[in-house]
Amino acid sequence: MRRLALAALVLAVAAGIAGAALWLSPPEPPPVAPQTPDIKDEATALTASNGLSWRNEGSLSLRLKSGEILTLTDRMACGDLPCPKELSARYRYLGWDGANGGYDLQVTPSPAPKMLLPYSDDDVILIDVRHAERLSGAPLALPAPPPAAEPDESLSEWLTDITNGRNQGEAPLIAASHGKAARQGTQLKLALSDGHNLILTDDLVCGQVACPQQIFRSYDYAGLSPDGRFHVVEEHWNEANAAILVDTRSGGVSFLLGVPKFAPNGQRAVASVTDLAWSAPRRLEVWSLSGAAPGIEFSLSAKDEDDTVYEVLGWSDSDHVRLRRGPWAAEQRNPAMLAHDGGGWHLEAADSTN
Repeated sequence: MRRLALAALVLAVAAGIAGAALWLSPPEPPPVAPQTPDIKDEATALTASNGLSWRNEGSLSLRLKSGEILTLTDRMACGDLPCPKELSARYRYLGWDGANGGYDLQVTPSPAPKMLLPYSDDDVILIDVRHAERLSGAPLALPAPPPAAEPDESLSEWLTDITNGRNQGEAPLIAASHGKAARQGTQLKLALSDGHNLILTDDLVCGQVACPQQIFRSYDYAGLSPDGRFHVVEEHWNEANAAILVDTRSGGVSFLLGVPKFAPNGQRAVASVTDLAWSAPRRLEVWSLSGAAPGIEFSLSAKDEDDTVYEVLGWSDSDHVRLRRGPWAAEQRNPAMLAHDGGGWHLEAADSTN
């Protein structure tokens, strides 16, 4: 089953929609789990695991029933800067959970106080322990470490496919940045004007297996804003995607619904959700870029049972955005215009600037 899941992820990445962030992170960060356990408490739990789990500085490794190793890597530093909380990750081992048949973990950030990694032959997943199906009968005793698994050659082939596919679109944009962006394997390095670098690291392969879908993520460089003030990065996760603006002056990050289109005067950017594979609180946003930090100037929120999406075609001028809107699954969508005047932004039903 694990190989079938891997094949599905290959198809998703090839289609440009795969990736992950913790618990569908952008643009609204999830709450942080309280009370990170003391590292000494974790060391005691690791010792009691009888070699099934161990820590190597910033990473936690766990032996799966297959004998493969799952390695979860903390993401607290992003190059020279602390990771933004929406992109950070920390993993702590809590102990063996016999009642639920697996490992208990604390994952930060996460909406769950405790996560379960089942010890099974099924796909590698993380489950909120509050919703885990308890084992029937007696608890599962701590197993002896299984024989080590041989390296899975399909993983390296899969990463090669991702690299080749990404290079086609990303490499020209990196070249056009004139050294302000660079790709080093799984790391995307973004230069800031003060000489520091923000580095975003993919979580595609975790040890000997593909990363669980809850933490699966990748970052593709999408270019510089027309004035060079922002790096634009496309973030892929869990069969969906969004975008990140990185301020080249401060390293500050802003999370957008998708790769933005910039107004001709450079003072605004517009982004939208075109795929309802993830539940975004808004469907379309106009961002003001004229202040010290980007801010949402206008947005269209999703209504209950409303599957309308807005496809951004481009700016007619700095006050008019051409759109197509309609149901997510519809083959055809109707033209529309988002217009700005003295009364603010308003949506016009027809493709008109009047």
